[in-house]
Amino acid sequence: MQIAAVRVRDGAIVDAFDAVVRPRVPIAPGATQTHGLSDADVASAPYFEDVWPRFRAFCGEDVLVAHNGYDFDFRILQRMVKAIGPEERFGVHTYDTLPLARDLFPTSRKLVDLARQFGIEAGRSHQALDDSRTLAKVVLALDREKSCRARKTALVSVLDQLGIALALSDPRSLTPEAETFLGICRAFSLGRYSTCLENYEREQAGDLSIPTVDEVIERLGGAKLMLRVRAEKSADERYPAAMSRLRRLTAEIPDGPLEEQISSFLERAVLSKWDGVDPARGRVNLLTLHSTKGLEFSRVYIVGVEDSQLPGGSPTSGATPAEIEEARRLLYVGMTRVRDRLVLTHDITRSGKPTRGHRFLDEIGLAPAAVSAP
Repeated sequence: MQIAAVRVRDGAIVDAFDAVVRPRVPIAPGATQTHGLSDADVASAPYFEDVWPRFRAFCGEDVLVAHNGYDFDFRILQRMVKAIGPEERFGVHTYDTLPLARDLFPTSRKLVDLARQFGIEAGRSHQALDDSRTLAKVVLALDREKSCRARKTALVSVLDQLGIALALSDPRSLTPEAETFLGICRAFSLGRYSTCLENYEREQAGDLSIPTVDEVIERLGGAKLMLRVRAEKSADERYPAAMSRLRRLTAEIPDGPLEEQISSFLERAVLSKWDGVDPARGRVNLLTLHSTKGLEFSRVYIVGVEDSQLPGGSPTSGATPAEIEEARRLLYVGMTRVRDRLVLTHDITRSGKPTRGHRFLDEIGLAPAAVSAP
């Protein structure tokens, strides 16, 4: 349909590649709605094998970047290159930005949402060249965010030294940001695990032209604060909510071999969100079928009992016999976790595409009931 890329040098787009590709199968209506291209639009376009050499030459030795590339773009390219012939090789260095985006941001990591967050004009979504230009700018923004986080985490080890430097500065010259950092650094400079005060005293070596170590301690908050910071605290004093939760969990562990007790504790810890107050009575635990082994619940809702999810597999060839047996086993595990009520659900379509039926429900002899969603 479309293949595009931009070349970036020194943070700027310096070149672009854009081509329409004619597929060997009709374009589905859903694809036309997403990308805006119909069969008529690509009727005179070249096939992929004619476009690929030009695209490969454009990439050269550069790294080819895509968002969610390892699950989508790169897989498609590799499959289409392989279809050209056994002598044709993909041979491009690749990088997927999605894992980095997931690591940096807890919210939506869609390309258009990332662009909006960084104030980047995204152009028309799902247009190859517009997406390439957007991703080029998003990659640079993600790199800046990664560098910013790295500076914050990598320099924690020198906060005690920063506290000394700020304490030695003229208080009248401190900016609001510097005063904030001084407040943060006090505990690091006065803490029992830092040697910054000892090092300062050794470097001062009786030089009366600079403050003594006692004067530095006073500027950092005084000896009383240092003693309080260095005082040994029990786990209950340091982490009262966590210790309360831990005791509640361990009290419920039955007697038995250590291995079984550890396993039982981990199962309860995974499900527990208790932090000193009773959890909401209406809370629902969302678990994968793999993680329900050994647990029981009054009500169990297994979501997605349709062929595209269980047993899954390729949309064209379905699941392999081994995948079918594993899916049956997982479904059985989930069904046996219930004490009072079991609900199995299936979707007729997902993302506008049919889910290929519900063979496992048919095997069990259950007739699905139609329920309309709001």
